[in-house]
Amino acid sequence: MKKFSLLLLTLFAATFAFAQEEGEFDGSTMAQPVRKPVEMPWAQENTGEFSEPVPFAYQRQADVMYYHVIWRRIDLRDKKNHPLYFPTEVKGTWKSLAQTIFDAIDFANPDNADALPIYNDEYCTIPYSREEVQSSLQQTKQQPIVDPETGDIIDYQETYESFEAKNIMAYNIKEVWFFDKRTSKYYVRILEIEPILEYERESTGSGNYDEDLGDEDMVRAQKTRRLLGHIYYEELRPFLVKQEVFNTKNNAQRLSYDDLLTFKRDFNGYIYAEDNVYGRQIQDYIANARDQMIESDKITDKLRTYESDLWEF
Repeated sequence: MKKFSLLLLTLFAATFAFAQEEGEFDGSTMAQPVRKPVEMPWAQENTGEFSEPVPFAYQRQADVMYYHVIWRRIDLRDKKNHPLYFPTEVKGTWKSLAQTIFDAIDFANPDNADALPIYNDEYCTIPYSREEVQSSLQQTKQQPIVDPETGDIIDYQETYESFEAKNIMAYNIKEVWFFDKRTSKYYVRILEIEPILEYERESTGSGNYDEDLGDEDMVRAQKTRRLLGHIYYEELRPFLVKQEVFNTKNNAQRLSYDDLLTFKRDFNGYIYAEDNVYGRQIQDYIANARDQMIESDKITDKLRTYESDLWEF
């Protein structure tokens, strides 16, 4: 009898553990998913999440005989960069890069010690507080109060509109290109990434961190860019490696955002600044947009030809 009772207890514990794993019940009173997202007609094996970022080879400072720092902008309107922007809403296990970053910041759990920090400078030394990051993801709007009898606007009420992942329309990334004499290879590493919000400004109290894009017409509001903050790329990689990205060439070949950005570098971008003694961007010394792109291409060619020039005899 004791053996039978012990067997029933074991089966009950196993069933409860299996149900918790499959349904992922967390004790909440809200509706819980009954299964993982159904996406394919065949049985989806649990191949596991992408585990950890692939570590880079050890680099000694004494072996770096040359390096050059550049800043690049990735515009998500470029068709090549659409896998980074879409989907604008979460679809099953598929998320955009911006949504992956938002989930890593984890606004819902302010006490999460493992949440992704956002820094206020490109060297990632001083992090923003949670309140500062959340305030940068909101804009103030003036909601009109209408007189119910006359229909006239009698006053305005200040409200707040939160931005979403689809408002991230570009990224600035800081890269370092260097040659290692020990391995005789030319490497590139992303140091930090800076998401750029783009939205229609409806109030003037947006702060001095907004960048006007210009008026389009009298109907639409003024388009504005806002810099979210700097993210240390090595702290972001553990989150990128666990998120799948749409593979435009073969859906069955799984890729993570870490694969796409770090190793394959399957994106388009243009250089808007390089390391220089004046600390200025290309637009600071070249006014014409066409000449700015020519200067950007010249810097790109300089980076590409450095390694080949080393082996000329």
